[in-house]
This record gives sequence, C-alpha cells and structure tokens, in this order.
Amino acid sequence: MSSDIRVHTFDNDITLVGENRPHMSSAAFAMLVGIGAATDPSDQIGAASILSEMFNRGAGSWNSRELSAEFESLGAQRNHTAGIEVSVFSCAGLGTNLSPILDRYSTVLLSPTLDSAELENVRQLALQELESLEDEPSSKVMVNLTKAFYPEPYGRPQMGTVEGVQAVSAKSLRDYYSNCFKPNRCVIGVAGNFDFDEAVQVIGNKFGAWNGTSEKPPLGALPTKPSVHHTHRDTAQLQIALAYPSAQIDDPDYYAARVGVGILSAGMAGRLFIEVREKRGLVYSVRASHSASKGRAAVFCYAGTTPDNGKETLSVVMEQLRGLPNGIEEEELLRAKADIKSRLVMQSESSISRASQLVNDWWSLGRIRDIEEIKAGIDAVQPADIQRVCERFPASAATLATIGPQSLEIPS
Repeated sequence: MSSDIRVHTFDNDITLVGENRPHMSSAAFAMLVGIGAATDPSDQIGAASILSEMFNRGAGSWNSRELSAEFESLGAQRNHTAGIEVSVFSCAGLGTNLSPILDRYSTVLLSPTLDSAELENVRQLALQELESLEDEPSSKVMVNLTKAFYPEPYGRPQMGTVEGVQAVSAKSLRDYYSNCFKPNRCVIGVAGNFDFDEAVQVIGNKFGAWNGTSEKPPLGALPTKPSVHHTHRDTAQLQIALAYPSAQIDDPDYYAARVGVGILSAGMAGRLFIEVREKRGLVYSVRASHSASKGRAAVFCYAGTTPDNGKETLSVVMEQLRGLPNGIEEEELLRAKADIKSRLVMQSESSISRASQLVNDWWSLGRIRDIEEIKAGIDAVQPADIQRVCERFPASAATLATIGPQSLEIPS
C-alpha cells in the first residue's frame, strides 16, 4: 500500500480510505453505499434511482433551492449515481473546503426530507427517461441483454421499470431508506489536498451516530451456455448485443482480460472496428467493453447494423471474439496497454475520479491499488496470458440479445 494512502474504520463499520496529493489544490470525496436496483423492492424497481435524486431535493431545514445554494457557495461540484449493486455520491471542491462540504453532505445523506411533492417531480423525470429509452434502441438492447445475462436481482435495469417507478410512494421510499441505507455497507474515499486526521474527525462527528446493518442480495451463477433473446421491431436497423463471463477484479487474469478487450476495441485501431466496419462495412457502430464487478465480471459487445447485414455481422464479431488469442502482434498489444494506461492516468489526475477509484477498490478488493501497481499489472500481460483467459472464459458461452425485424442465432 502506498504511503500516501491511509485507512480508518469507524465504530459503526464505515470505512474511510484516503489518498493525500499535496500538489493538488482540490479535494474530493466519494461515498459508496450498498443500495441499488438489486436491493429495490421487487414491485418498485427504480426506487434506488429515485432515492439518489431525492437526496438533492431537500435535507434538514433546506429545501431544494437552498440546498443547492449551500454547495454553490463553497464552489462544490456534486454528482450521484445509482447502479445495480451500489449508489455513489461524490463532491469536489477546494481542499480548504473539504470539511464544510462533508458537513453539509452529512445532512443530505442522513436527514433527507423525502418530500412527497418533490417525489412527483422526480417520478415524472424518471418516467420521461424511461420513455426516451424506447427511442434509443442501442441502449435498450443493452438493458435487455443485462436482464437476460445476469441472474435476478442483478439483471434489473438501473433506471427501473415504468411499473416500479409508478409504484414508489413517499412512505415506501422512506421505509426503503430506513431499511437499506446502512453504514455497514458504506465506504468513503477522499483524494486530493486534505488533512486525513481532520477528515476522520469530521466524518466521525457527522456520520458516527448513523447505525444499523443491511444485507447484500444473494448472487447466482452467471450463464455458462449460449442463449438467444430477441425483441421484434419493424425497424430499418438491427441491434446486436452479447455478453459472456470474464475475469473479475480480484482474479489473477483480470489485467489480461482488460488488455484482451483493449485489443478488440481500442478505438479505430481495435480488431472489431477494423474487421467489422473498415474492411467489410457491415456496421455503423461496433465496440466491446469489460466489466470487472465482483461476481459479475463480463465482456460486453455491441454492434449496430442493418437486417440484411445482421447474420454476417454477428458471424464476424464472434470470429473476432473467439480468435482473440490468435496472432497477437507486439504493436497491437502495446497499443492496447497504452490506451488503458492513458485513461487510468487521466482519471487519476482528477481528485473526484480518484476518490471514486478508492471506494470501488475497497468495495471489491478490501484494499487500495496505487497507480503504479495497476500500470505494472497491465505491462506484465503477455499473449499467453490472453490465451489463458480466453480458454477460461470462452466467447462461445455468449448470451445474445437483439432488437429488430429478425432474430439471429449464435454461429457454431
């Protein structure tokens, strides 16, 4: 562990992880709490997403407008997101303002008003977002894929469902908050120019009385056999998405999996772009990504094409996924590594991004990786490592989701 990184666990099980960077003028914190779509009541899917927005709509004695003014007076930039398993609340500002920012955020997260009038406004925004999803088939197919690929409740859409959002009431939201928003599944990360001991004192004073526990929903096994899921629409486009298990963040083959996906999809130099789009002109968009979530790690791939090109597109995509270990050239290996490291370095230069990295590492690994460790892991990857991870997690086990006028079958 880097000497710049410190960890403190409070009596109520909140863990604080901090990385001091004196050369920065900013400081940021990110607070991760184990509440998301997977913890939503089964008849109110979307409750976590609504709750994360409601935190901004009034807390303590402040209404929504007054709350915004409090943070704006400190020059603070806030962000929040509700995912499948966790919600993350983050805020950045000058390092000298970290303590008052934490003070105000404790009111936001521990004393939200959850006003029924504000709930209706948030509900309407959520329903509009869900409606707009129907006009974005490239996003919709990924929602369908997630539902088909992950076992319940981890396949739920982060945005929720129309029925679930409509079913949320002020009372049910307060009950949900009381039952699930607990400190035993909470990590706070702070990065930038700040005093760690002062942060310990402020967080202890403001969050120390928060208590209670919540449980993580059980996680079932990921699919190991191929399956096909189609949604019929009379459109001029065909959306293709697939997923198959991969190495999670604590797996020895994690970096090999990341670099392998980089070879497939490192921008315009990636194999998918070159083989599917440049050489054959089959798609208007094609990409792959790697998700390292613990217990849910996977490779995701998307291609947007026409119905006439659908079969050939899927055939070439699968050919590239299955043939990833074949003929890896030094140039493409180095290019994929450079792309991943470049993104890593740029993110680490932002205090708010680094704070988010800290909480995600602690949540998934129970420790913090410094930048040099990650870079070394990437640099160490060789073609034989990519071969091994592809044998462990074959693309042949893919779950396929499509939207369009015709369905497809995974080529053998």
